[in-house]
Amino acid sequence: MADFFYRQASVKLPTGGRIRNNAYVTVSGTGFSLPIGGSSMGATYDPNGTGRPAPILKDVKISLEGDAGSLRRAEVNFTCFDKTSFEAAEAALLVPGSEVTIAYGYSGPQSPSGAGSHSFRVYDYSFKITKENYFDCTFKGVGKGGTYEQLNINTQGKFPPKEFVTNYNGFNDTVKVANLFDWIDYSIQLATGTVNSSGFDPGHGTSGKLKDGTGKFAVLKAPEEYNAATKMKSGFLTADYIQYVQLGAVVNMINKYLLKGHSPKYTLKFKNSYSYMQTKFKSGLVWSPDPVSMLFPYSKGTAENNYHESETGGSEEYISIDSIKDFDALSKDKDSPRKILLGRDLLRAIQQSFADEATQEKNKTEESDKTKGGMELNKFMKKLFGSIRELSGGSWDLYLDQDEDDPENIWIVNRRTPGDGGTVTPLMLDPVGGSNGIRELSLGASVPQEIQAKAFGGAPGTTTEESHAKEVISGQGAEATTKPQVSVSQQQKEARKGLTESEYSADGVAKGKSAVKALVNELSSPAERAKKGQYNDGNDFSQVPFPLTFSVTLDGIEGFKFGDTIASNYLPSRYLKKGGGAKVVFTVTKYEHKISNNDWTTTVDALARIR
Repeated sequence: MADFFYRQASVKLPTGGRIRNNAYVTVSGTGFSLPIGGSSMGATYDPNGTGRPAPILKDVKISLEGDAGSLRRAEVNFTCFDKTSFEAAEAALLVPGSEVTIAYGYSGPQSPSGAGSHSFRVYDYSFKITKENYFDCTFKGVGKGGTYEQLNINTQGKFPPKEFVTNYNGFNDTVKVANLFDWIDYSIQLATGTVNSSGFDPGHGTSGKLKDGTGKFAVLKAPEEYNAATKMKSGFLTADYIQYVQLGAVVNMINKYLLKGHSPKYTLKFKNSYSYMQTKFKSGLVWSPDPVSMLFPYSKGTAENNYHESETGGSEEYISIDSIKDFDALSKDKDSPRKILLGRDLLRAIQQSFADEATQEKNKTEESDKTKGGMELNKFMKKLFGSIRELSGGSWDLYLDQDEDDPENIWIVNRRTPGDGGTVTPLMLDPVGGSNGIRELSLGASVPQEIQAKAFGGAPGTTTEESHAKEVISGQGAEATTKPQVSVSQQQKEARKGLTESEYSADGVAKGKSAVKALVNELSSPAERAKKGQYNDGNDFSQVPFPLTFSVTLDGIEGFKFGDTIASNYLPSRYLKKGGGAKVVFTVTKYEHKISNNDWTTTVDALARIR
């Protein structure tokens, strides 16, 4: 299935033999470019009247890096032969923050690839003066899209400075909105009509759309023992309330009030094929073991909506999503994470964690030990997504990423997405046919440590899920025959009931987390997936392929992207299916263009995955 990590390659390989025309590359900054223009003798060998030649561009490297190939970097090496040329180059290329454009391609009427052009922001440079008084220079740049991670979101931004109540304690302490978390409080108070009330008592199950159109909210009466460190006092003789806001609403608020108008332009986005979450498992639906922090809402009457021995129906006696009057229900198969309901207490706890970290930084005595304050977008989302991953039993593993050709959009990606159902045909590479410009292709197999241990006589070791799956596929291993005394389905019911009985204690939450993890692992165990043929398109095979490393160097070619799916017709038979085709394919995780001495090469590294 196609997803962010497993995509159809669009790069076009040359056919009909190798064509290695001379390559060109230009590096352009403000008022200065390499190589130097001009074809006259004087412009080339004495442009500044110093008796020394014009600067030369030695080599350029452009690579795609990062956790998921979202960061494009460049490294440029050049030499200036006199001080005058160096100072001109320094002003344009050797200043952090300077913008540089690198263009490259082939010269001549025939070309095996289209040209490429990318912009970078200089972040590091160095130079040294040689014994001949030349200036050998290097600078490093990062693609413009790679800067969103450091954006500070704990600011006023474009939030209107509205007043909201921090605590309904009889005096109704109020402050003006100063950040995202304040705006969420204000938005819920505005939507419930409690901005000017003596107490926060909107009514159990009150919900609906926020006034700024960013998404939906919900409030539920809190259990008697509710005492979150970040809770808002609701007023004299007024029950405490738990407040929730959709993840989609939080994302829309960040876009509307913090990212809008920012330069460079960024937008957080959901896309089904990237962010879809699997909700249905063998013994039930994923549910939140900490309903104060987060809720996963399903249609009314769904057992996973309720934290009580009764499986349906709303109540003020225990937390129940069925009590919420208006909410967007998750599909009982797969759906978008935008519908997850985040507790106000969780969001305020994340905010407090950044404040605590800032205090620790402030107290450090060594200046070199200190880091920047504030709340960086990527760090905030990592903490938020980490909570979602933990409470979903690891089945929803979200993070932020970019498509290298679309850096303005920051995608919310689920590493475990079920995908969009589309098929992917790998791009086949032929290292011996001589028709697609391959200079070198290397494959390396490594034996997993636990299999090495077995070769040494069964030494004890940790068996990974992937290795266990391979054993089952090959018939070498056997699944445990001992059945648990309590079924996974029954474990879910008892855990939800136990949460209410323990008054949502830390122990009850911990048991709930264990139950949800058991739910997720029951269906997603590699052994079960392997038996169903999900590793090999339903074809059985007897020889197990070990993990492979894959690298290929080609005549320079533009167009490879992170996630492109490739394969080779030169794989050993162990890695091929009996009926034809490969047992494994490779997804591109990194590439590097190198242009030097009029020669352009492209090196691609890829990760093996079992089909």
